[in-house]
Amino acid sequence: MKMSLKKIAKALLVTTFSGAMLMTAAHANNPPPTIKADAPNRYIVKKGDTLWDISGRYLDSPWRWKEIWATNKQIKNPNLIYPNDILILCVIQGKTLVGVDTGEGCAGVEKQLTGNVVASTIAVTSTANSIPPIPWSAIQHWLDKTIIVNPDDFNTTPYILASKKGNLITASGDKVYAKGVPLIVGQRYGIYREGEMYVEPKTQKVIGLEVTQVATGLVTSTETNGVTSLQLIDSYGKEVREGDRVFVELNNSIPPVFYPAPATVNRGGMIVRVMDSISSAAKGSVVAINLGSTHGAKPGDVLTVYQKGAVIRDIKDNDTPVRLPSEPTGMVMVFNTFDNISYAYVLDSELPINVGDQLLPPPYL
Repeated sequence: MKMSLKKIAKALLVTTFSGAMLMTAAHANNPPPTIKADAPNRYIVKKGDTLWDISGRYLDSPWRWKEIWATNKQIKNPNLIYPNDILILCVIQGKTLVGVDTGEGCAGVEKQLTGNVVASTIAVTSTANSIPPIPWSAIQHWLDKTIIVNPDDFNTTPYILASKKGNLITASGDKVYAKGVPLIVGQRYGIYREGEMYVEPKTQKVIGLEVTQVATGLVTSTETNGVTSLQLIDSYGKEVREGDRVFVELNNSIPPVFYPAPATVNRGGMIVRVMDSISSAAKGSVVAINLGSTHGAKPGDVLTVYQKGAVIRDIKDNDTPVRLPSEPTGMVMVFNTFDNISYAYVLDSELPINVGDQLLPPPYL
């Protein structure tokens, strides 16, 4: 990041995290985003590219990519790009823009932008095979079977009592027995394993429980004593254990299309967990943050990570302890949200990202 960005970030941090909304309100009056000096005039999109990486080729502030993207408004999902698309840098009506070359160079991009195109030549695009905002492979584990639920609700659901074979390890085709609220015969249910508990760092209030689906079962019978029989029809790399919980399978899907954009959350946040690690996060890692849908977080939200400044002693003031300003150390993008928690992907990091690091929408520069 440029030194000017760091100086402005320091000033913003001094005014506390309430300044996040002031930054958002000021966006409209800011100058156009800065195009990188080495931005390519022509770039062929490759398989494995991400929208964030491509945006970073052109802009010092990749989260402002939409401001330079020449979208064809006559196309459904006009912001999608695909492998082998040719991106070209053009100056159109005094603005520097990036568009997809259709064979006519910048003249063709201008036609798409202004709508001076014969409608019959416009194709309806699909999200299939398009370039994702961030690598799906890095986040797939946290999309497939892991969700965050209310722990109070979780503890009221039926639990696995035993298996027909009497063993703890079960697999598809086995029968298991659950005890609790009677389930509906013929209905599919998910079987979930309890995981990490999340608490709000400042208040220590529990704000969510992470659970992972280990299997799917079909209810075959229920008894008057509260015992339900389930036939396991799918398993997901883990055995079913006594004590696992049973409830309706929950949808854990994200929107088919989302784009990086400055977050518009209603408060600042914090890194509360580094996933699959006991220490720090770096570029390509996944973290949990204490901002969820109740705070306005949504897939695609970009946040800047700030590391709290060190405490030093002022030798000119009787060794009085003074905390240095917080420094921006990286950026994350939200990809899955729950009520009070979200999963986010680390887009870049200058220093290791740790639990307790603070989050704000990126300065609009």
